[in-house]
Amino acid sequence: MNARRLCHYFLPLVAAILSPSLLRAEGPAPRAAFAVVIGNNRSLGNRRPDLHYADDHAAKYFAILQTMTKDGVSLLADFDRDTEDLFREARAHAVPPTRAELLRVGQDLAARVKSAADAGSETDVYLVFAGHGDVDEGTGFIELADTRFTAADLEQWLRAIPFSRAHVILDSCNSFFMLGARKPGGRHYATSEDAARSLATRLPNVGVFLSTSAEGDAFEWSEIQSGVFSHVVRSGLLGAADADADGAVSYLELAAFVATATADVRNPNMRPHVFSRGPAGHNQQPIIARGPRERARTLRFSDPSTMRVRLRNRESLPLLDAHEEPGQLLAVTLPAEWADGAVIERSETGETSSAPQTFAVPPTHSDVTLASLQPMRARGATRGPAEIYRKLFARPFGPRAVASYVAEARSEAPQVYGVSREDAERMDLLLDQIKSAEHGHRMLSGYIFLGVGALYGVLGGSALYFGERLGDTKPSKDANPMGAIFLGAGTLSIAFGGYTLAAPWSGERAALDYHAALGSGTDYARAFAAAEARLRDLSAREARERWLLRGSASAVLLGSAFAITYNELTATTARERFNGRAFGGVGAMVGASMLAFSYLIESPVERLTTVWRRDPGMLHVQPAITPTQGGISLGLTGQF
Repeated sequence: MNARRLCHYFLPLVAAILSPSLLRAEGPAPRAAFAVVIGNNRSLGNRRPDLHYADDHAAKYFAILQTMTKDGVSLLADFDRDTEDLFREARAHAVPPTRAELLRVGQDLAARVKSAADAGSETDVYLVFAGHGDVDEGTGFIELADTRFTAADLEQWLRAIPFSRAHVILDSCNSFFMLGARKPGGRHYATSEDAARSLATRLPNVGVFLSTSAEGDAFEWSEIQSGVFSHVVRSGLLGAADADADGAVSYLELAAFVATATADVRNPNMRPHVFSRGPAGHNQQPIIARGPRERARTLRFSDPSTMRVRLRNRESLPLLDAHEEPGQLLAVTLPAEWADGAVIERSETGETSSAPQTFAVPPTHSDVTLASLQPMRARGATRGPAEIYRKLFARPFGPRAVASYVAEARSEAPQVYGVSREDAERMDLLLDQIKSAEHGHRMLSGYIFLGVGALYGVLGGSALYFGERLGDTKPSKDANPMGAIFLGAGTLSIAFGGYTLAAPWSGERAALDYHAALGSGTDYARAFAAAEARLRDLSAREARERWLLRGSASAVLLGSAFAITYNELTATTARERFNGRAFGGVGAMVGASMLAFSYLIESPVERLTTVWRRDPGMLHVQPAITPTQGGISLGLTGQF
């Protein structure tokens, strides 16, 4: 009886203690994904030309995200007629991309995410935007059909949703500014360290993936109906960036994939510069997690040699490109609507100029291997600027490419963001003005020293040569020493004048070094950052010198006043008083002039640096890092 009572009391306790372990043994919590996709071709107020393919971007992202969530994707887009014909399923789900619709969708999404979380699921929320973006007085914004949606709006929108992770994909110009906070010290640029510090401090679970261009012109290519960067990134998200073939795509893998695929593109308007940081700084965190997909088909490719493949849909529109290292498994998970009627083009050399083998994707929902497909006749030749396109995916991708990317990233200086070519040109103009002003001042100073040196040399030489004739009846005892002093002073003055004429001043050297950096092929953003930092140092140094001059001038002025006063009290003759007043007055005048100069006259570096800081055209270039609560901000910027 007692044993029964013991079992009655202790078995529930034992079960309660063991239950967490049992739950852990069951595996990780299920994951539920939700997404909002926005596409808007138009620019508010006709500030910039309308885009052609932002609605196509939205339709493609919509199809990809549909495979990750069942009926969990909201689409806000205005489709043009061509896009409607190409993406009919997406068009059926689309509503206008307005602020009111986005807020409404956000409220609905918050309720659905909370319900999934209450049911024990981890939740991933994706927000994707394709369209125009910009920055105004340090505040980034994207353009909806009816108004701006700012960085603060984005943060507030996301904070209202109780997700486990959020992934914000911004395919727009200046998407870096949508991440928010101004740079330290009022700089006109931000670095990767600034971004990482802000993310780690404010929202440690936020990851970002950004193409950081601040340019204003888009490169949209009709052959792929996309921006180059967007096409490369979507290829990676579909599986081409899965270097370790584990079924997931991490931040590190995607960053390495984009860098490898675009490494040989020479045109900077088409070659993205990526900033990638996973949640809590862990770049191995997945952007696309492994797991079953809805309405999707997986194609698997492998070959002992390097393999270059391209996927086209039934309309021959390129949807994916990959170039894999030898022996690397490529597993691509496609939306079922893309796989139906699609073809795979393979080129052994990776060059689109060679005739590729074309294979039809069979209408089956089981995995497909390339070896099981029969070659078919190609539908038609590639359209568009093929010479440019051949530079994309020219290098094979795989584990070795990822390792190379990591090694290069560790050896490089921090990336610089928020600098456009226009900004670099403005810096060039500023430095040219400083160079011109300092050159004029230096030439004037050099020739004055030469002239004074020549005068002192003549006086000294005359004193030495005619010394015996300076006295009335006997040689002057002071002639030789005075001549030597004047001659020495003249020699020093001439030497300093020659050095002044030959050696550029600090502002001139800054301009010359900036020109050399741009001419050597150095990244213009880094050259800009180095030049601005140098200007700030020069300005600070000259400010310190100005304070030193003020101190010296004050000392001379006070010393002269004290000398005059002391002389007036102690002088015994009128001549002594006259001499004291004369020399003291000269000292006081020199001190007052030096003090006035220190307050009234600015150097070219100081004056133009002040203009630079106050330039309205530069005040808007204030990158900011405003991540979202528990979110991952993934920005894919074009040249919009």
